[in-house]
Amino acid sequence: MTTRWWMLFLKWMARVAGVVVAGGFLFLVGAEIFSPHSGAPTQWREWLGIGLITIACLAPLLAWKWEMEAAVLSLAALAAWVVIVQVRLDRGGKVVAVMAVPACLFLLDWAVKKTLQKPMQTN
Repeated sequence: MTTRWWMLFLKWMARVAGVVVAGGFLFLVGAEIFSPHSGAPTQWREWLGIGLITIACLAPLLAWKWEMEAAVLSLAALAAWVVIVQVRLDRGGKVVAVMAVPACLFLLDWAVKKTLQKPMQTN
């Protein structure tokens, strides 16, 4: 298989992973809106956590256009969420890893494109 095929495969794997993570997140948000299981957030940490996890899960959708920038935004928001919400990685590490997959794939796709891109010839 050619390099071009692998680049296309990587690009679409990142996109599919981004849609799956964003879709799953939106599904959970919709379920919580229509059938709430807890009260509204009361502390600033809860509000900030909701904002950060929303950015982390939806930023890969922006990566369809801005790969590197959106991937870095997603990973930064995810890292901030882990710190602010104080996620215990022994309990929530798998969830964090799954949410990081699309951003990591988009970063890899961006890096591969930049590495294999031919330099522009100037006259």
